[in-house]
Amino acid sequence: MSERDPPDPDVGSRYSAPALEKGLDILEHLSDGRRPMTLGELAEALGRTRSEIFRMVSVLEARGYIEREDADRFVIADKLFRLGLNRPLHRSLVEAALPVMRGYAESTGYSCHLAVASETQMVVIARVESVSHIGFSVRIGYRQPLALTGSGHCLLAFMNPRRRSRTLVAIAHEEPFRDIESLTADLDGFRAAGRVVRPSGIAEGVTDISVPILDPQENGAVAALTSPHIRMRHQPIDPETLAENVAAAARQIAESLEFG
Repeated sequence: MSERDPPDPDVGSRYSAPALEKGLDILEHLSDGRRPMTLGELAEALGRTRSEIFRMVSVLEARGYIEREDADRFVIADKLFRLGLNRPLHRSLVEAALPVMRGYAESTGYSCHLAVASETQMVVIARVESVSHIGFSVRIGYRQPLALTGSGHCLLAFMNPRRRSRTLVAIAHEEPFRDIESLTADLDGFRAAGRVVRPSGIAEGVTDISVPILDPQENGAVAALTSPHIRMRHQPIDPETLAENVAAAARQIAESLEFG
């Protein structure tokens, strides 16, 4: 299995580490829920008593993995995300991408961000804001389902076939309302076009323009470079023209990583 493939769920079932599993259950539930939760709410959601998870929550808070909000509610902290950025792949990507992204923002006047796949979600690992007074940008650590965003569609469209198949199965399990057949057709279209240009699934009036950072050894995308397009009255630029700039920046990043 490639280190970039989703984990095999059968492996974990062969071993048991109750304390570790309890801590991971807390972290995963807070992450999935995306809202602050009290100790009692956490215990009920996990099917445990308050006393069972009290010490675990205290340790996770002390180590910086979760934090308090409104005195008695807990939220996931960004420590795990910061640890994830220390992976050689992600660190190299960010180091190679930032100078190119800054050049892109200065030459076009548009912001851009770099996203990677994390199971069925995309997560932003780097961003550069627009040098103009008006723009649209997202924060580092921003997460959304792959099937909802331009970055996510780009990552799915250009994943290696084996990983994409497994990820779509996971999306179908998490989002039973999702039309996977229609999604797959859209992804095939984006792959044929070499880029994603589509209305944002998050914000009105924004067009997502996303191009993959391709690694031949991975036989697919390791990241997506995305620039949210808003039409400006002063010196307007159309999405397809901006997409050419994004594609040039993506190629430059890949070349600096010796992918190209």
